[in-house]
Amino acid sequence: MRAPGGSSVTLGRLELRLAAALAAALAACGAARAQPVLTLGVDQQQRLGIGVEALAETRRQTQVAAFAKVLDTGPLAQLESDLDSQIAQADASAREAERARTLGKNSTSMSAKDAEAAIAQARQDQTKLALLRRQVGLQWGPGVARLSDARRRALIRSLSEGHAALVQVDTPDSEGQAGAKTVEIDIGSGSVQGRVLGPSRNAEPRLQSSGLICLVTGPQAILFSIGLTQSARINQPSSQTGVLLPRSALVRFEGSDWVYVRTGLRTFERRAADDPVPEADGDFVAKGFSPGDQVVVRGAAALFAADRALARGG
Repeated sequence: MRAPGGSSVTLGRLELRLAAALAAALAACGAARAQPVLTLGVDQQQRLGIGVEALAETRRQTQVAAFAKVLDTGPLAQLESDLDSQIAQADASAREAERARTLGKNSTSMSAKDAEAAIAQARQDQTKLALLRRQVGLQWGPGVARLSDARRRALIRSLSEGHAALVQVDTPDSEGQAGAKTVEIDIGSGSVQGRVLGPSRNAEPRLQSSGLICLVTGPQAILFSIGLTQSARINQPSSQTGVLLPRSALVRFEGSDWVYVRTGLRTFERRAADDPVPEADGDFVAKGFSPGDQVVVRGAAALFAADRALARGG
């Protein structure tokens, strides 16, 4: 048997013997094995070390499952370099055009033709600069395009130093993308939060997703190598009410998480955790369990062993 997160749950020999003896005793008493309820005497519960805990109501932000792919920001860095060069060129030609206008009005040292040429060059350089700024939006979306020159340069510097990463987040049919502010992206054994900069300009055709451009910063940003694909979740403005099933209560069986709920002084029901959302301390579920339910948090593995031994015994 395996516990949540892939770690093995190993029963001691004494627990196995107790579980086998318990199953035999239940079978001898004519227990209805077809029923999803396991009946244990108080002394049997004590021998197996059964302990329960009442579930409390909890709320969590609604999330939409998504996929995240780390983007290659080399083209953005090149575009930023082109922009810096063009900004310098446009500033120089604008000053030259202003000098040409002044000299043309106040002296005869500059011909009208030269003045017109300087003014035309300034206009041309401004047009090129405007085009490069539009390319930022066309290639990287309006969120990146809205950044000031200073903030965009700081972003490029952070990207190059490994202190930040740009990630595209997609969902089937663009579900949950409208109005999204933050996302959670799985990395390593945990997850990090990313800030949504805006919509992407590169759709994901397989998912029919328009995509979001998200910024990840902090120490873990260095782990986001170009092309890496991770599972993610888009945070929604709404929230869900449910309960948190403690990690110690979860039993992994047949590809699902199960929990034993005490339904009476001597009875326990094995109940599936439907649509669980993994959290740091357990699984959040919005249905199938209610606040106040008494779940087994100690001895769940031994209880499961007794349950399965009983099922095989008849």
